[in-house]
Amino acid sequence: MWAYIARRIFSASIVLTLAIFLVFILINEVGDPAASTLGPNAGPEAIADFKAKQGLDRPLMVQFASFLGVGRCVREASPAWSEDDSERGYCGLLQGDFGESFSHNEQVASVIGNRLPRTLLLGIVALVFELLLGLGVGIFAALRRNTLIDTGLMSAAYFGISLPTFVTGPIFLIVFCFLYGWFPLGGYGIDAADHLRHAILPGLTLAIIGAATYARVMRGELVEVLQSDFVRTARAKGLPASRVSMHAIRNALIPIVTMIGMSLPLLVGGAIITEKIFGWPGMGMLAIESIANLDSPVVMGVVVVFAVAVQIGNLIADIAVAALDPRVRLDASG
Repeated sequence: MWAYIARRIFSASIVLTLAIFLVFILINEVGDPAASTLGPNAGPEAIADFKAKQGLDRPLMVQFASFLGVGRCVREASPAWSEDDSERGYCGLLQGDFGESFSHNEQVASVIGNRLPRTLLLGIVALVFELLLGLGVGIFAALRRNTLIDTGLMSAAYFGISLPTFVTGPIFLIVFCFLYGWFPLGGYGIDAADHLRHAILPGLTLAIIGAATYARVMRGELVEVLQSDFVRTARAKGLPASRVSMHAIRNALIPIVTMIGMSLPLLVGGAIITEKIFGWPGMGMLAIESIANLDSPVVMGVVVVFAVAVQIGNLIADIAVAALDPRVRLDASG
């Protein structure tokens, strides 16, 4: 088991490094961060000085090695910087240093630290909606298999999967904010209760696709369990239908445990669009603002956080599968 986990961590680290490298190349090729930060009136000398201080005049691979923390620091603003190459230290991800934001004039870690809890709140609210709605609808449909209720709920689930957040978000805004005024139009609020109230509608928007997926999987698993031998035996022994259903639901929930980790990539990807629609000042909004400003240190910081979240989710899912299904461990060791 531990060997399997070690191999998964190793492969996840390779994928993470490749993802960071691709985004690093792209963000440094789409424009000139110096010109974007200093403005259109900046002269060649000011731009050259900015690039020299930030290490943007160095070869791209040298910059990337410095960003990872495996090469000498190229940023003059870093405490690790020294004019003497032999005395210059390391600054980068391995040292917990994301660099300094071009547009916020503060450390990237501080900028992300301010936005990350807001995105985490949104993700938690969305995950709660996914589980409550998805599992509830799936169980309800399975217990009424081959009825009009089952058909209607599963049709709604298929429809929900096909609706992206940039469609459901504006619809929810129009219906629940403009027409009925049940929820605020956007923003984050001023206190904990207000934060939660502002998070409900974007959280529900973010949860629609996941909830529909959970509903389909839960319905299929529960229908299969209800047709298994141990359920027939329990019914034949005269156990109450409610007790039989609870045992069946408990067994059908095993695949759902593995799906929770797989939900992270969808939540991460959907958060960027959802936060923009609802004006939620989280990591998604920060990514959009930073891309528009060509603030490459912040963009890279956001990419690292999102990529790590996705890899952690996949790793949790794989470990859960290996823990629940011994065949996975055997295949991995063979």
